[in-house]
Amino acid sequence: MAPPQGIFHVAIRRSRPRLPHRHASPRRLGQGEARQRHQGHRTGGERPSRRRADRPKGPQELAHRGQERFPMQSVFKLPLAVAVLQSIEAGKLRLDQEIRVKRNELALYWSPMKKGFTGEEQGYTVTDLLTRSTGASDNSTADVLMKRIGGPKVVTTMLSEGGIAGISVDRYEREFQPEIAGLPAFAWDEVIDDEAFEAAIAAMPKETRRVALERYIKGEVRDSTTPEASIAFLEGLARGNWLREPAHDRLLTEILVKSPTDAQRVRAGLPTGATFAHKTGTGDTLDGINSATNDIGIVALPDGRRFAIAVYLAGAKVDAKGREAAHAAVAKLAVESLK
Repeated sequence: MAPPQGIFHVAIRRSRPRLPHRHASPRRLGQGEARQRHQGHRTGGERPSRRRADRPKGPQELAHRGQERFPMQSVFKLPLAVAVLQSIEAGKLRLDQEIRVKRNELALYWSPMKKGFTGEEQGYTVTDLLTRSTGASDNSTADVLMKRIGGPKVVTTMLSEGGIAGISVDRYEREFQPEIAGLPAFAWDEVIDDEAFEAAIAAMPKETRRVALERYIKGEVRDSTTPEASIAFLEGLARGNWLREPAHDRLLTEILVKSPTDAQRVRAGLPTGATFAHKTGTGDTLDGINSATNDIGIVALPDGRRFAIAVYLAGAKVDAKGREAAHAAVAKLAVESLK
C-alpha cells in the first residue's frame, strides 16, 4: 500500500516484562534513571533501527522520524490520566470524589459530556471523569481534570521529572483548538458556542487558516511530542514506574483496553486475540488537510510478547479511511518484525 500524503512518524519498541511494584510511597520515575534509559534506547537519526530483546543493549526497536516533533491532539490525555492518578496517590483527590462542573467549563469539538449536559452545573466522580477523558477522549472532561490538578504545567513537570523531555503539554482544549485555526483561545468564563465557532472558522480567509494550520503541524512546540518520547513514556507505564498503586494501574489499563475510539487504526492491524491499551488523537481537517491522526499504546500479543507503538500522521491529504489504513499497515509490519 502506498503511504498517505503527509508527514509520517512511527516508533516501535518491544517491551520487557513488567516489574513488580516495590515502593511504599508515591513515586515518580527518577529523573536520572529515566533519562539514562531513554537516551540509551535512542535510534540514530531517521534511519529505522532494530534491537533484539535478548541482547544487553535493550529491547528491539524500530523508528522512522522518531526524533521529530508532531502535534499530539488527544494523545495528551494519557499522561494527563497518569497525573490525575498521581494526584490521587498524593492525597489531593479521591476516585469517588464528586467534582461540580459548570457549563462554562465545557470544551469544544468532541464531548459526549457536553451533549448530555443539562442545567448550569452537574456533578461527576473523578472515576467517571477519568473514564470519559481517557477512554472516550472527551474534551470537556480533559479540561476539567487538567484544571483540578493545577493546569497543563503539572503534567509537563511530571513528565520532565520522570526524564521525559520530549512531551510538552501546554494548553487546555479550549485554548489550543481555536489557536490551531488562527482564532483566539476561549477564556474560562466563556460559554463556548460550537456553531458560532465553526462559523468563525468558515469566515476566515483560506490563506489565514492555511498559515495557522501549517504552523501547528510543522513548527509548533507546544502540545507536541516526538514518537521516541512517547515510547519512553509507554515503557515506563508498562514497567509500572509511573504509578505506585497496582489498583490504579489496573484501572488505567482497563480504561485504555476498553477504549472504543478509532478501532480501525493500530488495533485493526493486530492479530486476533491481541489486546491494545491505547490512546488516540485526532485533529480537525481544514481545507482538505488533516492536522493529526495518532495512536499510541502497548500491544500484548496472544503468545505473550508485548511491544509499545506510537504512530503519528500529520498534514495528510487523504480521507479518514486512508489514514486509518496506514496505521493498520504499520501495526501489521510491527508484529511481523518481531517474529
